Amino acid sequence: MVCETLAQVALKAAGSAMEGMPPEAWLWAAAANGWAWIGVIGYLGSFAAWMTILDRMPLSLGFPLTSIVYVSVTAASAVLFGEHVGALRWAGVAIIIAGIVLLGTEDD
Repeated sequence: MVCETLAQVALKAAGSAMEGMPPEAWLWAAAANGWAWIGVIGYLGSFAAWMTILDRMPLSLGFPLTSIVYVSVTAASAVLFGEHVGALRWAGVAIIIAGIVLLGTEDD
């Protein structure tokens, strides 16, 4: 979760820094942007974590648990980028959290 959130936040920062660039300049600017590289490293870390998760728990549990990233990215967007998150979006985040809590309960 941490690596995926880091990747999303870093790529948002990189994308914001390249706003308005013509397409032919964008790729070179992305390659030279430190935030873009942090995003790539975050994705590599996320991949390593995901492979570990798949080794240790059923996919039917592990994959739904990744939805916590929606919660962390929404919160990070509000805090770090000052994005407005309205009441309905926060309600959606609360529903996601409730779903994650339900996943952690035994139903056998």
